Amino acid sequence: MPARNNRGKDNFYPKISIKNIKNPSLLYAFPIFGLILKIIMLIPVLIEVVFVTIYAMILTLLNSFYVLFTGKYWNESYKINLGFLRLSTKIGFFIYGLTDKYPGFNFSTKDFTLIFAKPNKPNRFYAVPIIGFIVRIILLIPYLIYDSVIRTGALIGLLVSAFSVLINKKYPESIFEIGRDSTRVNLAASIYLFGLSDAYPSFSISMNHRTTKLILIVIGAILTAMDYFRELLFVLLR
Repeated sequence: MPARNNRGKDNFYPKISIKNIKNPSLLYAFPIFGLILKIIMLIPVLIEVVFVTIYAMILTLLNSFYVLFTGKYWNESYKINLGFLRLSTKIGFFIYGLTDKYPGFNFSTKDFTLIFAKPNKPNRFYAVPIIGFIVRIILLIPYLIYDSVIRTGALIGLLVSAFSVLINKKYPESIFEIGRDSTRVNLAASIYLFGLSDAYPSFSISMNHRTTKLILIVIGAILTAMDYFRELLFVLLR
């Protein structure tokens, strides 16, 4: 099932869809070992990601001046950022187990869709170097906490799904959905933070299989709160 979206609302981005994996690999699903194997396999792609990230950041900085002077978003920066996010998503889906297909080194997407619109009239104030970025970070604080909660819950679900795959040879639909929606929420934060949209990102996720997802979200909230409390305690006692 696709994530419940707010059609017609500009803040629901990116549009992302992927079908539940059929016949997931038992090798990849093996706890800890499967994850380590995937990370080792991903090393060449992660090296590419480092260089693409640097290039995308340079273009994003140049795009700030482009927006300030022209009031338009630079097409080259949009294309590179879109490609970068698609590649990152392929890697994320591979690690989550939402797909067993190796992400490769290109920006193409065949097993899923990832779309977000190029800004038509970007806000020039947000485009002011450093200042605009700081303002976005401050505004994003609640959303980043929400992202952390959903992502932590999805990771717990990932561990549970490994056993389900080993026993039932099937990826649970509920965990598949929260893994996908966690990816969308995380991408939305990045899209807003780096100026690919001026609309505040949507908190919406699919609530099919409500009970399972609420349990994972509650666990995610508890673990996130504990993590923030531990960091606060470390700062106070340092």
